[in-house]
Amino acid sequence: MSRFKGDHYCKVDSKGRILFPSRLKKQMPAEAGDVFIGKINTFEKGLILYPENVWNKLVKRTLKKLNPYKAKHNEFKRDFFRDVIEMELDGSGRVLLSRRFLEKLGVIPGEGEEVVLAGQGDVVELMSKEKYEGTQLTDEQRVSIAEDVMGDFEWEDEE
Repeated sequence: MSRFKGDHYCKVDSKGRILFPSRLKKQMPAEAGDVFIGKINTFEKGLILYPENVWNKLVKRTLKKLNPYKAKHNEFKRDFFRDVIEMELDGSGRVLLSRRFLEKLGVIPGEGEEVVLAGQGDVVELMSKEKYEGTQLTDEQRVSIAEDVMGDFEWEDEE
């Protein structure tokens, strides 16, 4: 499984391409290949980049939970596959983002705007620099969230 880490700042060129950072590329396992599936983040104005193998696993697990005879499940499925884009690294290590996705991210190509590719374990999150920096937690928020989310955590692999 991929273990992406680090924040990587990149400029968007006039054609909507970003140079995929070599440090992130080195973190990709061989089974991931050079293809990412991008999906608009459900909760924030960003794009989640899934290596194709991670995306395929997510789709399989998600579809297993859906009942085609429930209207809400069909609505969810339609929305789940909406705003999804396949992106492949070109020969120069760049990824092309369509204008539609750049607009959703609030990024204007060719105006020197920066985006951040943030390693998030098995995925990479792509946000405008402004939006990403706005997600920075205060020390107090970090402590509170850590306690709320991980306070009662037990390691499953330890006895």
